[in-house]
Amino acid sequence: MTLRLRAQWVLPITGPPIGNGEVVVEAGRIAAVRPAPPAVPDARDLGNAILMPGLVNAHTHLDYTVMRGALEDRPFFAWVRALVACKTVLDPEDWLASATFGAAEAVAGGITTVGDCTDSGAALHAAIALGLSGVIYQEVFGIDESRTVDAIMTELRGKVERMQSDATGTALTIGISPHAPYTVRPALFRALADYARGAQLPLCIHAAESRAEQELLQAGAGPIARMFARRGIAWQAPGVSTIAYLDAQGVLGPHTLLVHGVQVTEADRALWRERGAAWAHCPKSNAKLGNGVAPLTLLAGRDDPTDCPRVGLGSDSVASNNTMDLFEEMRVAVLLQRAVQQDVGALTAREIVEMATLGGARALGMDAQAGSLEPGKRADLCAVCPGALHGVPVYDPYSTLVYTARASDVMLTMIGGEIRYDATRGNRIEDRFPHLDLRPIRRRLDVAARKIRARYPFDTEVTS
Repeated sequence: MTLRLRAQWVLPITGPPIGNGEVVVEAGRIAAVRPAPPAVPDARDLGNAILMPGLVNAHTHLDYTVMRGALEDRPFFAWVRALVACKTVLDPEDWLASATFGAAEAVAGGITTVGDCTDSGAALHAAIALGLSGVIYQEVFGIDESRTVDAIMTELRGKVERMQSDATGTALTIGISPHAPYTVRPALFRALADYARGAQLPLCIHAAESRAEQELLQAGAGPIARMFARRGIAWQAPGVSTIAYLDAQGVLGPHTLLVHGVQVTEADRALWRERGAAWAHCPKSNAKLGNGVAPLTLLAGRDDPTDCPRVGLGSDSVASNNTMDLFEEMRVAVLLQRAVQQDVGALTAREIVEMATLGGARALGMDAQAGSLEPGKRADLCAVCPGALHGVPVYDPYSTLVYTARASDVMLTMIGGEIRYDATRGNRIEDRFPHLDLRPIRRRLDVAARKIRARYPFDTEVTS
């Protein structure tokens, strides 16, 4: 079956914008990207839309959708501890509803590919339900000695094997996520690195995110170190940066995705560039939690024309961001870089759109299939209609996407040639998903939210 989608603008990413363009889809793949020929009966005309590759959210936590708005205005480490406490009141059905609602939010906002870190495993089933492509990383924790490395690894292997079986026939790859330097002890890091290499699993690690993490690694001081002392966790500060520490554990490599990168240096860049690691940039989450602004000049190598950056854009969880709107994420990314560097050329609209599409696909190792509109690639795309008061006129599609567009402007999302979200199906959001009934999922999400409210009222600080 052949499907022709036409729009005022077609944005291939790897080539210049095409005015009045057309994308031809056959058997789930892109067959042609071109100026629209004379009208044919089976073409779907999207009108004043911008037709572009599906967005790639390089770092998400779909599991945590239920925590949107529940953990506000806490310092970073207190926020982490509150999140851990809230997790204890939820059961598997709660996690599945939370992750599925989050996946629906992603697809409705034009996201077709995710790099998601999951503790419960629910994100995998949520991604399957919405047809998403990407990498689902099973999170791993183990900073203290309460469980042996062998026990943790045995459990992990079982989880990964089950996830790989469940993902058969989908566009999803399974990876592992040693959560962070302050939640995974050195011996466990090394065991995970060996396992990932042997099983050819991609890795994702939260790295160089906060000053608290930096203080722990370089001086054995700060709030994380104090928590270790209270819990009796032995810790010997290595006296090096996060990147140097991770390299010493053997976890940096071409299949490693590092997330955040706020606290990095030129020396760090030399290390991750040599190892071939990629980055996910999460500007809103970094800012909201008071962690700072990541130096994109270093992460993306903009000051070195010989660099081939693998940097994608991520929303992080809605527990720290509140939305999965990658248009807003692009806008904030540009504005923060320009404000910090006091330079209008610090980051451009075209560069950030590429980071939210092809850059993210490269970071996840999926650029052969996703991230741009090119013949032979999977038909993952979205149509953005800037027809509301805030979106017209359109002089340049890149500027419109970054400075005025919103996730709610997405009118259609296609994944693998199949329409997964269509705003023309009805006025209510629940009616716009051809393959999903969102109503029972919303009801279960409300049940889970009531559990969190009952256990942790909003005026109660959770600090330990």
